[in-house]
Amino acid sequence: MQREDIQEVIITAYNNYLKEQDIEGEGNPDTLLYGSDSEVDSMGFVNLIMDVEAQIQDRGFGITLTYEDAMAGESSPFHTVTGLTDYILELIAEAPQ
Repeated sequence: MQREDIQEVIITAYNNYLKEQDIEGEGNPDTLLYGSDSEVDSMGFVNLIMDVEAQIQDRGFGITLTYEDAMAGESSPFHTVTGLTDYILELIAEAPQ
């Protein structure tokens, strides 16, 4: 799976969330997904991550995104679309083929 494909999955999930919540805007690689400045609330974030994970798995990559270590701290890969994209690329590279 290519970087662009992963970003598209994440941005589409984010844009779907905004639409469901009647929030104006559109995601891009720098969009904040998590944190006080994000448009996504905590329940929405959980649903967004589950949606992204399902979409990646539907493409044949059996990865799990939610590990406690990944969620914690300032360096969490979940803060931006780019960070989550990089994290997913790492998980795919490490997954057994």
